[in-house]
Amino acid sequence: MRWTDERLPLNVDPLPGEALDSWLEAYARRLAVSTQELLRFLPLPGADPNKMVRRLADHERTVISERTGIEAAQLTSMTLHPWDGRVVSINPVDRTMKRPPAWRFAGTHTRYCPACLEEDQGRWRLAWRLPWSFACTRHDLLLLDRCPQCDRPPPVHSRRRPGRSEPGICLTGIGTGEAARCGFPLTQAARTALPRDGLVLTAQHDIDLTVLAADDHANLARLRSQELSLLARRALHGVHHRLESAPAAARTVLAECGGSPDPLSLQQVTDSHNTAVGTALSLIALDGAHTERDQVFGWLLASGSTGRPQSAYITRWAQSWQPAGPRVVARALAAADPELNLMARLRYGSATQTPALPTLTECDVRRRAARVPAMLWPTWAMRLLPANVPGSSRQPGFRRACASMLLLPGSTYDYEQAALLLGNVKHKGNRAALDLAMGRHERTALVITLGLLALALDEHSPPIDYQRRRTTFTDATITFDMDAYRRICLRHGQRVAPRHIERARWSLLGLLLGSDPGADSKTPDWPDEFHYRLPADLKHFLHQQATASLVAHRIDEPVRWEPPAAWLDQSGSHGAGPDPVDFATFTELAATGRPAAELAQALGVSAAHVNLFAEATGITAPEPPRPRQSRAGRRIPRQGALAPERLRELYEKQHLDQMQIAALAGCNNHTVHRALKEAGIPLRKSRPAFCLERSISRDWLEEQYQHRGRGAQDIAREIGAHKNGVMKLLHRWDIPRHPSNQYANPFGSLDTLLSPAMRTLSTTRNCLQRLRHLVELPGHHNLSAAAAFLHTSTGTLSYQLRGIEGKLGFVVITRTKPLAATAAGWELITEARKLLKRLEYQSAEGLSVAGGGHDLRDRKSPRQSAYTHPYLTQARFS
Repeated sequence: MRWTDERLPLNVDPLPGEALDSWLEAYARRLAVSTQELLRFLPLPGADPNKMVRRLADHERTVISERTGIEAAQLTSMTLHPWDGRVVSINPVDRTMKRPPAWRFAGTHTRYCPACLEEDQGRWRLAWRLPWSFACTRHDLLLLDRCPQCDRPPPVHSRRRPGRSEPGICLTGIGTGEAARCGFPLTQAARTALPRDGLVLTAQHDIDLTVLAADDHANLARLRSQELSLLARRALHGVHHRLESAPAAARTVLAECGGSPDPLSLQQVTDSHNTAVGTALSLIALDGAHTERDQVFGWLLASGSTGRPQSAYITRWAQSWQPAGPRVVARALAAADPELNLMARLRYGSATQTPALPTLTECDVRRRAARVPAMLWPTWAMRLLPANVPGSSRQPGFRRACASMLLLPGSTYDYEQAALLLGNVKHKGNRAALDLAMGRHERTALVITLGLLALALDEHSPPIDYQRRRTTFTDATITFDMDAYRRICLRHGQRVAPRHIERARWSLLGLLLGSDPGADSKTPDWPDEFHYRLPADLKHFLHQQATASLVAHRIDEPVRWEPPAAWLDQSGSHGAGPDPVDFATFTELAATGRPAAELAQALGVSAAHVNLFAEATGITAPEPPRPRQSRAGRRIPRQGALAPERLRELYEKQHLDQMQIAALAGCNNHTVHRALKEAGIPLRKSRPAFCLERSISRDWLEEQYQHRGRGAQDIAREIGAHKNGVMKLLHRWDIPRHPSNQYANPFGSLDTLLSPAMRTLSTTRNCLQRLRHLVELPGHHNLSAAAAFLHTSTGTLSYQLRGIEGKLGFVVITRTKPLAATAAGWELITEARKLLKRLEYQSAEGLSVAGGGHDLRDRKSPRQSAYTHPYLTQARFS
C-alpha cells in the first residue's frame, strides 16, 4: 500500500457489509476523536453522516477515498445508493429519505442484531437499514428496532457530541454534555431466537436473493417487493382483525416471532416483528410449492378493507389489488371467479389462465369489433350451445349475444355498448335468448372460449373486415342476377315467387355480412330449412353472387371465414371442446334426405346444431321425393314416416296426432290424413258436438276459473280440450273474465287451501319462477352469489324479491350476510316448497302417463284423454 501526504497515518478497514457511518465511527474511535472531529479533519466540515450513508456527494467520495485509501466503488457500496429506486427512495438534491417504493420503513434509522454487534465490536451492517431486513441469518435472531432502556432507535454514530464513543452501546442523547448518552450495552439486549428451518428465516433468505441482491434484475425485484408489500399489509390486517379464521401457517409464523405484534404498531408497520410476520405470510401465499398456499391467499383475500368481491363493485375491488402487480391481480381475480357474474368473468378473464385488469383502449375495441360479425360464427356457436337447447328459433339471438360478448374481455365496455358497436340493437332480447339456451348449464366453458377467442382475434389478423361489410352491403347494394336465378328455379321445378326472390336475396346478404340481416334476436323458421335443403347449384349461385358483390366494391376478401380451432389449442385450454356433430355421420345421414328433426334425434343433438352444422360445412340434404296421389290401379309406396308400418306405429302405438306426424314427415295434415286412409288405419273418433258443454258444469268451471284463479289454457289441458272451447263456455255462461292485471293461478289444480299471502302471489306475473328463486335464497352469501347459483342476473333477482315484498307488504328476506328469512318469510317459503313439490309430482305423474315427455309410445291425444278425465263423469251430463 502506498502512503501519500493526504493519507491518514492510521488505517481502519471496513468490514464486509458494513455501513459507511459505522465505519466512520469506528475510524474516529480508533483515532480517539468523535465522528464530527474526524470529518472536519478530512476535511469535510459540516458533513452529515446520516446523509452520507444514504448517498455520497462526489466531493465527499473523493476526499474520503484520498484520505483513507478506500476505493470509490467500495465507498458507494457502503451506502444505500445501490438500492435507490428499488428498495428505498432518496431525494437526489437534499438526500432525504422519501416513501419507499413498496414498504413503509424508510431507512432513516437502523435495526440491529445484538450478537453481530458483540462479534464485530460494535460495527453496524448496512443491510439493517433496508425495509426488508428483519432477521439475522448469521445468528438466527429477529432484529431489534429500539434500545431496551430508552425505547428509541439507537444511532450508529455519536452525532455532534465531542469525545470518543464506546463500541456497542446506545448513543442516544438524553441530556447535555459529553456523557449525556443512554449508554445501554446493546449486545445484552433480549433476543428472539428463530428456528433455523422456520418460515421466518426462510422468508429472509428468499428476500435476500430476490429483492435485496437482485442487482441485475431490478425490475423483477421491484415487482417482487410490490407484491410482498400489499400482501404483507393484508396479512397484518388479518392478524389483528381476523386471527380466529387464520390458517395454521399464520399461527406458526406468530409463534416463531414470539406472539402477535403490538396492535399499536399496526399504523407504522415499521418494526421488525410486523415486517417478519407480514413478509413470511405473503411469501407463503406466493410460493407455488407450499401446501397452504391457497388457504393463506384466500385468507388474505378476505382480510382486506374491501372484503370479498361483489359483481356490482368488482372494478373497485380489482383495482385495490393493482399496486401488487399483474401476477397477484391475476391470482385474486381467479380466486374471485365463483363470486362474479357472466359479464365480469368475461371482462377480467377470471376463468382463464391469464386473468387481468382491462387494458384495451377504445381503438383496440373497435379494431376487434371489425374482426367480429354481428352473430358468432356457426361452428363456434355449435360448440357452445348445449346439446338439449330448447328449440332453434332463438339460436340467432344466442349467436348475437356471444358476438357482443367477444368485445368485453380486456375492455371497460359494458354489454350494451358492445352490442350497439356490432349493430345488435335488440341486446336485451339477445341476452334473453342466451339465458334461455344455456338454462342452468355451467357457463365456464362459454366464458373461457369467448375470452380466449377474443385474445386470439387481437393477436391474429383475420382476412375479413366485418365492419366495412356492415357499412357497405345492404339489400340495395348487393349483386343479384335475376335471369340466372330464374333458370335455376325452372331447372328444379320451383316457382319464382316474390317471397322466393326475397329469401334468396336475404340469404345472399347474410352470406356477405356473416350474420342474418337486420337485428332481430328471433329468425323465422324458413332460413333453417332453406339452408338445409339448398340445392348444390343454387348454393354455388349464391356464393358466386357474393364474390361478384365483393369485386364490385373492390374488396379482396374471401366470402366467408371462421377462426380455426387451432388458435385456442395453442393456448393449451379449449373451453368448448370438440364439435358435437361428427362430420362423416352427418354427411351419411343427410344424404338420405331425412328432415332436420329426425337427423337431430339420430345424432343426439338439437335441431339448432343440425342447422348450424349445415351452415358451417355447406352440406345439404336432398329434397325428399314428393309422394304422388294414389290412383286406382297404381299405388306408389310411401316412404319415411308415411310408410304404412311406420305410420301405424306412430298413430296407433305412440298415439301421435296427425299434426305431429306431419311435422316428422315434412308435409301437411291432408297428406297424413290421405296416407292413413291408404294404409287402412282407422281414424280416431272426434269429440261429439256439444260434448264439452255436457261434460262439465257451469259451477265447476266457475269454481276453477273464477275462485281458484286458473287460466283457460290450464283448464283446457286438464279436460283434454282446446283453450278456445273453454273461452267460448266462459262467454256463453257469462262467467266474468280475469282482470287485466291478474295472471293464472298455477296452484289451482292442486285442490289445496292457500294462505292469504300465497293467494296474493299466485295471481302475479311469473309466479312459479319467482317462488323457485325465493326458496333458494336463504343461506347464500348475498344476492350476487344466489344469482350466480340460479344462473340469472343480480338485478333480476333483486327486482323479483322487491316485487314479492311489495305485493305482500312485509319483508321476506333480510339483506344480511348470509341471506336469511324472516319469521313470516319462513312460513311463505315452507308453503311454497310444498306447493312446488306437489306441482312437480303432479307434472311427473302426468308425464309418466304420457310417456315421460320423451317416449311417445304411451302418449294419449287430448281427444282420447277427454273421455277418461275424472271430471267427465255421467253426473256432469245434463
